[in-house]
Amino acid sequence: MDALLEQLSVLADMALDGGGFDPARLDGVLALFESEARASWAAAEAEHEGVARATEAVAGGHLNAVMGAAVGTYRGSSGEADALATATGAMEMALNATSGSESE
Repeated sequence: MDALLEQLSVLADMALDGGGFDPARLDGVLALFESEARASWAAAEAEHEGVARATEAVAGGHLNAVMGAAVGTYRGSSGEADALATATGAMEMALNATSGSESE
């Protein structure tokens, strides 16, 4: 890009001095500028897409980890609730059995 700017500067100096300015040469330099700009744009776009994909992958992995932890916590609390319900049922049966034998 620096070389293109230097060529453009030389052409501008030629145009100002009135000596040997060639419009076709200016068109060639501008075409090179356009080509360089398009290549830079494509490279920046590819880099952006790569960063976006990497960010999505990290976010997806984080989401999966958080969801896995939440499901594990739910299953753990669900298992605790089941155990508590079983223990409560056993206590009620024991209480009923004890209460029934005392009233006789």
